[in-house]
Amino acid sequence: HDRQGRPFDLKRVVVNFANVGSTYGERVLARGKCGRGLFSYEGVRRCVQHLASKGYAVVGVIYENFKATDEQGLEVSSVPEDIVRMCESIELTPRFRGQQHRSADDEMTIKCAYRRNC
Repeated sequence: HDRQGRPFDLKRVVVNFANVGSTYGERVLARGKCGRGLFSYEGVRRCVQHLASKGYAVVGVIYENFKATDEQGLEVSSVPEDIVRMCESIELTPRFRGQQHRSADDEMTIKCAYRRNC
């Protein structure tokens, strides 16, 4: 239990899709910041598949209207359907302008995990 007496939910994980997809693109696919960009939904797919195979319920967090390129190089602005099906839910982070909102997806990830106590 946490300090407020809420039981921890150890079977649920909140995943920041932008962070996972960008790290995968940079470290596994060796992508640079130019060209197709760092982000790859394949990294998100592998992450969610692995967590689901271990029995975790996955909550994904990503900016609304997040634009990325798929593995064929086509621009997509929604989470691929196979990833959506593997997740308990997808939480869309609103986009705000300004320096103070640069990490709104990180803040949303933390809030989602806090609310679910996972």
